[in-house]
Amino acid sequence: MNDHEVVVHPYPLRSKYYLLYTIYMLKNILLGLGIFAALFAVLIFSGKLPIGNSNANKIVGEVVMWGTLPETEMSKVVQAFNPKAETYRVIYKEVREDIFAQALLEALANGTGPDLILAPHQIILSQKSRLYPFPLTSISGDVFNTTYVDGAKLFYSPLGALALPVSIEPMVLFYNRTLFSKHGIIAPPEYWDEVSRFVPILTMQNKQRQFIESAIDLGSPATPYAKDILMTIVAQLGQTPVLTQYNQDGTTRATVLANIPITEVGEIQPLTTAARYFAQFADPTQTTYTWPQSGANATDQFVAEKLAMYVGYSGELETLRARNPKADFEMTSLPQTRGYNTSVTAARMYGIATLKTTRNPTAAFTVEAQFAGPTISPSIAAILGAVPALRSYAVTPGLSSVVARSMLIARAWYDIFPVQSINLTATMISDIINNRQGPSDAANTFVSRLQDLYTPQ
Repeated sequence: MNDHEVVVHPYPLRSKYYLLYTIYMLKNILLGLGIFAALFAVLIFSGKLPIGNSNANKIVGEVVMWGTLPETEMSKVVQAFNPKAETYRVIYKEVREDIFAQALLEALANGTGPDLILAPHQIILSQKSRLYPFPLTSISGDVFNTTYVDGAKLFYSPLGALALPVSIEPMVLFYNRTLFSKHGIIAPPEYWDEVSRFVPILTMQNKQRQFIESAIDLGSPATPYAKDILMTIVAQLGQTPVLTQYNQDGTTRATVLANIPITEVGEIQPLTTAARYFAQFADPTQTTYTWPQSGANATDQFVAEKLAMYVGYSGELETLRARNPKADFEMTSLPQTRGYNTSVTAARMYGIATLKTTRNPTAAFTVEAQFAGPTISPSIAAILGAVPALRSYAVTPGLSSVVARSMLIARAWYDIFPVQSINLTATMISDIINNRQGPSDAANTFVSRLQDLYTPQ
C-alpha cells in the first residue's frame, strides 16, 4: 500500500474495529476544531460568548473583507454566515487579482482599506509587512502544524501565523485511459523517467511529421503551469526554490536557491536538471519529442483526445469531463523523481489574513479563524475546486484518494512576483529549446534575474 494512501475501514461489521475507526475519525475532527479555541482565550470559534461577564467585550461590528473570489459566489457564503454571527457581520468585496496590490495600496493610503484579505498565497505573502499575525501565544507552531497540511507552513513566521490557510489544490496528472489502453499501457506513470519511456509509445505523427497524438504537454514556454512543474521538480530534488529568512525586526530576506547544487544522489543543479528534462519534450532531435513550441492549447488537445497526459490541478477534472463526457479521463498523483526520499507536488493555496490597519481586530481575528475552520472553509474551497487545508480533511469519506494523498504533500513556494517569474520561466525554456543558451546557463540566468526582484533597491 502507498504510504500516503487513505485507509478505509475494512471491517464495517466488527464492532471492535468499528470502535477504533470511530475513535480515529473523532480524533481528527477534534484536532481540526481544537485550534480555534486556542486562537483567543474565549470561544472565538463561535463568536457568541463575551469575554468575561461584560457585554462590552462581545464581538460586535462590521469587518470588510477584500478577496479575489467572485462576489456572486462569496455572497452565498457571507449570507449564510452573518445571521449566525448575530452581533457582527462580514462585508465582502471582490477585487481582481491583477489589480489587487495597487488597489489595496491606494485604499490603505486613503484610510479606506479592508480589515481582512482572502487571496492566493502569492498575494498574501507579498503583503506580509501589512499583515497582523496571530501571536505565538494564540497559535503555536505545533498547533498550526498539526491542524493544517504541511504546505501551509508557508504562512507561518517567527511572529506567528501571517494568515490561516482556507484551501489547497494539489497538482496532479490527468490521463486518457482509452489512449493508454490502445497503446498497451496498463497504468499511469509514477516517476518522471516512466513519462519519458511512455512518450515514444503514445506519440503519433503523420508522414508530414505533424502530430496526430501527443504524449504530454511538457517542453514549450506556453505549457500550462510550466513554472509550477519546474519548481516542483526542484523541490523533489531536495531544494527549496526560494528561502526566506526573518530578521530580528520582522523584515525578511529572500535567497533564490533553485539551482544551488545538492548532493543526495550525486551533485546536481536542481533547476538545470529540471529545465533539461522539461525541454527535451520540445526538442525534435530527441526520441521524447512530443510537444512542439508552437503546439496547440494543451487543455483543448486533451479534451479532444489528442493528448494522452495533461499536468494540471485537481479541481480541473470536473471541467475536463464536462467538456467531453464520452472520454475516459482519469486523475493520478503527479509523477515523482526516482531515487529521492521526497514526495512533493505543487499547490495552489488560498489564505485569509488580518491587516494591521483593521479597525476591529477582535472581529477580524474571529472571522479569520472561522473562515479557515471546518465549518466554512469547505464552502470557500468548493468555489475554487479545491479542498480545505485542514489535515483532518484527508480522511473525509468519499474524497478522492488521489486528492487525499496529494493534499498532504502539496507545496507552494515563496513566489511574491508571480507574473514576473512566469515570464522568466518562459524565457528560460525558450532560450534552451532555441539553442540560445544551454540548460545550465539558462537556469543561472533565471536565478540571477529572479534574485534581482527579491533584492531591495
